[in-house]
Amino acid sequence: MRIFALLISAILGLAVTLPAQAQVANPRDAIPPMVAAVEARDANAIAALYTEDAIILGAGRPVVAGREAIRDSWIQSFAGGYSVLEVGRPRTERGADRALMVFLWQATIQPEGGEAQQIVGRSMLYFTRVEGGWLISADMWQPAG
Repeated sequence: MRIFALLISAILGLAVTLPAQAQVANPRDAIPPMVAAVEARDANAIAALYTEDAIILGAGRPVVAGREAIRDSWIQSFAGGYSVLEVGRPRTERGADRALMVFLWQATIQPEGGEAQQIVGRSMLYFTRVEGGWLISADMWQPAG
């Protein structure tokens, strides 16, 4: 019986943990934790900023749908060397329960053993008011320049 309990504990310990929501008080407040999560390579922290049914629409890429898929996408990005995110001054328009943010960003991607590459992009984040704050419900980006 003890071996069975240890086996169950080990399986549960290996189970993938979905990120909890990390709503922010104001849509602009999402930028610092996102930048910090990229620096820490914490895909769960990034995914927690999104609604459960959020989507990411990236230029020339398949749609990423749902918080779990967003987390998995970031895990892949970090494995590919994504390590730094710098965000320019965002422009935000906000209503009672929806908000939109547009900004330029620069990312550094340095694959293991490879040269660092700089990518510049433009993003539009669509926020939804939830209990306790705001979460990203749609994220659209494209290369800039």
